[in-house]
Amino acid sequence: MTLRGAGDDDRTVPAGRSRRDLLLGLLGSLLAGLVVGTIGTFKHQVGISAATGTGLPIGLVLSLAMVVVFLVALRVSFATRWYAAAAAAGVVAAVALLSLPGASGGSTVVLLNIAGVVWTVAPAVLAAAVVGWPRIARRPRSAPAPDGILADDGTRRVDAEQDRRPGSSEQRTTE
Repeated sequence: MTLRGAGDDDRTVPAGRSRRDLLLGLLGSLLAGLVVGTIGTFKHQVGISAATGTGLPIGLVLSLAMVVVFLVALRVSFATRWYAAAAAAGVVAAVALLSLPGASGGSTVVLLNIAGVVWTVAPAVLAAAVVGWPRIARRPRSAPAPDGILADDGTRRVDAEQDRRPGSSEQRTTE
């Protein structure tokens, strides 16, 4: 198991994809991030009384979970982190735009309470963590031999011995 650095998989266009497909995917990810950020911004106060500021912050918990699951799904689904980064930018942009003060001097969507402050900061922190997390490249595991010992090249020792014997199935197919 090896950890890949932040730029290891991001320098080129993914195999089999054109730049046009990449741009359309990035635009789609950005728009989806805007939608997720907007939904979370409008729903993060659910379960908290606007009058007293008390209550179980279920809306905040679910909104943050929605952001994390959405970004992790993009991060895991694609070989490049560009799509998750575009979606994260959309989420952060939606939260920032809807947190701006209105004509009354304060935001009408994001209240100045604990949930509002957490919602203003947490999506950006979570997005940076998800996008910046290194990809874990897993090596394929080979099955151990019946005695539990692998050959030097990682193959099962029994298979390697069969390939060396005259008349093995591999030698018959190549002759």
